[in-house]
Amino acid sequence: MPPTRPRSPARRCRLAAPVVAALLVSGCGVLPAAGPQDASSAGPTPSASEEVASAMPTFDPSSAVAQYAPGFPAELLGAPKKATVLASSATRTEDGRWEVSLSLSTTLGTRKVMRRYADRLQEAGFEESDDVDAAGLSARTAFLRSGDQGGTESVLIGVHDDGERRLVSLSGMVRQDA
Repeated sequence: MPPTRPRSPARRCRLAAPVVAALLVSGCGVLPAAGPQDASSAGPTPSASEEVASAMPTFDPSSAVAQYAPGFPAELLGAPKKATVLASSATRTEDGRWEVSLSLSTTLGTRKVMRRYADRLQEAGFEESDDVDAAGLSARTAFLRSGDQGGTESVLIGVHDDGERRLVSLSGMVRQDA
């Protein structure tokens, strides 16, 4: 196996950007903006450990890191083999559908990733949309399904190919049997 070359900080940042964006889109919390504080509203001075703990981001309970969130429809939208789940979210809506997102990394080629999802979604009755702009991505597509239970279901899949691996972002609104 050839030795791996270290990645430059700029390359690591460029690779991490889609993951950070996916986490933010999937409902994960973000750090509050830093700024001047009003001295009159300041409470007791926090200890160093309290400051570190409060600087950590909070995550929405409907999201999960490195695994499927509770309620995520893995049978329909789960990661292909040879893929690593980076983050996911699943939130039940008032009409019974699930608002979901999934971020994953894989060494599978872009076409294989897209084909595996297309096969699974088309088998479940989804139809691929022809009108999807792939700006900034290696591939992007959408799938739609109308059902008897009301509410159109949709799944949007985007793939960013960095040459060594693919970062896949999937989001949508789907129904699933509980």
